[in-house]
Amino acid sequence: MKNVILRGGRGIVVWLSIAFMLFLTIVSLVSTAYFNQSDFFGERPRYRMDHLLINLIWIAFVLAVLYFLNKKRVLEKIPVKILAAAAVIFVTAVSILWVNVSHTYPEADQKAVSWVAYLMTQNNFLFFEPEKYMQIYPNQLGLAAILEALYRLTGGENWNAFRYLTALANGAVVYLLYKITDCQFHSRKADCLVLIGSAACIQIILYTTFLYGIMLGLAFALAAFYLLLRFLEKNRILYAVLSGILIGISILVKNNYSIFLVAMVILLLYKAFEKKNWKPVLAAVILLLASALLSRGLTAFYESRSGMEIGSGMPKTLWIAMGMQEGERAEGWYNEFNYNTFLETGCDAEKSSAIAKAAIAESAEKFLDDPFYAVRFYYKKTVSQWNEPTCEALWVNQFHSGDFSWIVQSIYDGKLYTVLEEYMNLFQSLVYGAVLFLLWRYRKVWKMEQLFLPLVILGGFFFHTLWEAKSQYIFPYFVCMLPCAAAGLAEAADFLKLLADRKSGIKNRNREKAEER
Repeated sequence: MKNVILRGGRGIVVWLSIAFMLFLTIVSLVSTAYFNQSDFFGERPRYRMDHLLINLIWIAFVLAVLYFLNKKRVLEKIPVKILAAAAVIFVTAVSILWVNVSHTYPEADQKAVSWVAYLMTQNNFLFFEPEKYMQIYPNQLGLAAILEALYRLTGGENWNAFRYLTALANGAVVYLLYKITDCQFHSRKADCLVLIGSAACIQIILYTTFLYGIMLGLAFALAAFYLLLRFLEKNRILYAVLSGILIGISILVKNNYSIFLVAMVILLLYKAFEKKNWKPVLAAVILLLASALLSRGLTAFYESRSGMEIGSGMPKTLWIAMGMQEGERAEGWYNEFNYNTFLETGCDAEKSSAIAKAAIAESAEKFLDDPFYAVRFYYKKTVSQWNEPTCEALWVNQFHSGDFSWIVQSIYDGKLYTVLEEYMNLFQSLVYGAVLFLLWRYRKVWKMEQLFLPLVILGGFFFHTLWEAKSQYIFPYFVCMLPCAAAGLAEAADFLKLLADRKSGIKNRNREKAEER
């Protein structure tokens, strides 16, 4: 019975991941969601058909290069630690360079959180008052706290202080992806490829200017998972405590990294059942407690400083209701329903939640009455997020001013914009295809800890199918695909070499038989 349950749990993750990645691979090969620059402010994704032949030629070209490198044993000869240092330095340095040449400035939520943080340095808690920003979006408190600390250290509303911190987080993400790949797949080739792939993921660099904590939170989340792997290997509770602290910080920076926490708890409970060991259960409790205590502790700290209670903000049902509606942007994207409803009820959580539940029931009834509409709605909601290859990395740099070099100007509104967009489109198709190949190739031998990142990706898919949609929100999950994509490409290179060796062996045997005759 135990083995059946374990195989069943692992099989669910494997086959759901295969189905999802098969869908993404096919869709990315034949179509693309994109933004017109003229639509940037409106944030309206559009759709176009791709050149399937070009995408296939691109993948064939990459596989041919990998086959050649594998045949010459190039990847096995590369000193991985030196490559890791080079990749980390490259990504960090280019990220810093982009901060200094892009001349972007924050708008919308970025601007609001930054201004709240600056006022906090002056001990001004205006936005903690009823119906103000921090009462509507208390989930931004962790990010505001980090910004406040940086602004106090560097003086004024110093946006670049956070951007330089993000550049360091970018380097940390590259290093952690390499360490996680090494722990999970024990492949020198995969290690090299994840480092090359991370450095080639231009979205990471472009996101450096975004004052929203996406890369910083991801760095803490990946570090938490790496320490969890160390816990599973060494069985030392200290690793679980450190992991809990890091995932708690990650969630404070961006609430969406709670999906990592859920996946970590699932992994620990699975390992406890598999090994009949109580320590993973204790580790799961530590993770949950650490996250809860950090969240509550930060809230209590700012409640004490401001002299005001920080509420729970908009009810979650408002976000779910909005995720089931159409709008000017796209299916399930932000349409102001949640914000307007909350304000119209005087920020009354009970009243606004009742309105949200009625809206959810109305949308559900509409979907049930017209299943084809429901399929079309969720298809567009999915592809507008997961098949938009830039993940809004160009969109987040739209607010800029000053004198630019011709290169930066071209990235904003010239030929380089188109080049980068097409490059990211090809890169996305390659990553999706490589992950799919690995999932299929390893389908019978996956270990649950190797399935952690696919589990996180599935969590992201289900969450944002239910929640508000935005291709920006998908970016961390795309980065989390890189270890599996690297292992998939390494496996594909070995598979091609095996086929070539077999073909060569058959030819040699046929030649020998012919000579004997």
